[in-house]
Amino acid sequence: MIITVALNPAVDQTVEVDRLARADTNRVLSMRFDIGGKGINVARALKAIGYEALAVGFAPGIQGRQIVDQLEDSGIGCDFVDVPGEVRTNITILDRANHVDTQLALPGPTLAPESVAQLVDRVRQRIRAGGWLVLAGSIPPPGDPSIYIDMINMATERYCQTVLDADGPVIEAVLSAGARPTLLKLNSHQLARFSHMTIESVDDAIIAARRLQERGIPNVVVTLGPEGAIAVTPEGEFRVQPSRVLVVSAVGAGDAFLSGLIGGLVRHGTWAEALTLASAAAAATCMAPGTQLCEHAGIEQLLPKQHVDRLVPAGAH
Repeated sequence: MIITVALNPAVDQTVEVDRLARADTNRVLSMRFDIGGKGINVARALKAIGYEALAVGFAPGIQGRQIVDQLEDSGIGCDFVDVPGEVRTNITILDRANHVDTQLALPGPTLAPESVAQLVDRVRQRIRAGGWLVLAGSIPPPGDPSIYIDMINMATERYCQTVLDADGPVIEAVLSAGARPTLLKLNSHQLARFSHMTIESVDDAIIAARRLQERGIPNVVVTLGPEGAIAVTPEGEFRVQPSRVLVVSAVGAGDAFLSGLIGGLVRHGTWAEALTLASAAAAATCMAPGTQLCEHAGIEQLLPKQHVDRLVPAGAH
């Protein structure tokens, strides 16, 4: 079983302009709304790949229940804790001329300690040995990373594998507490902030990823935008070179990549095949408008066009 944790669900509003002009009036060309938040995006992309995950998390207010209803209507199993407040709105501004997106991310509602305890207890009842627990995205106020620490330790005790996809302060808190996810997924910007390195090349990313692996994280995967991705694992080091596609919107591509990676590891068990599926899912998402995610047909069409190289055999560096 794959369980995705959505602590901070969102409504993603995408606004498209011809060319974003700062300190000036910008005419909107199109606008769309999608449900989002990393944990929800991963569950939705897994569904597109053909794997039915279980989404758990918090459902703030009326919109939170509407998000759960929409997930269930699409065939995704849910176990959400109702909490007071309202779902946050994330705003993405797409600059059509420069192919650049600017994101405004709201914090979300404040969580009560009893709500956090209730969710942790529900996850405890769901996790199984050999499964995967995906912890992805921001933590609502007060932003206490102990919820991720507790879930990683709880899953590890039950021989359930864990994935962490979060920014630097959360990662540092997790590692400082002695928790070790099975897999850490970052993008190049997150890796640069966390490692205090300038990530300008694939080699830079591999060096920084190796340092994270030395801190006790078995598998470190870094997405590099148009340059693909790298993976440093006990099975070896890998470089993903994606096919070139017309990028309509890169929003959600990292979440789709993570979905393909975990879905591929569950389905195939090998890193090369999992990374190929991850790359295809990310590319298919880049071809979709706004915050719309990949679709199954697009993933299947792009699979043969992805290229994964094994850079270093296991134990060679």
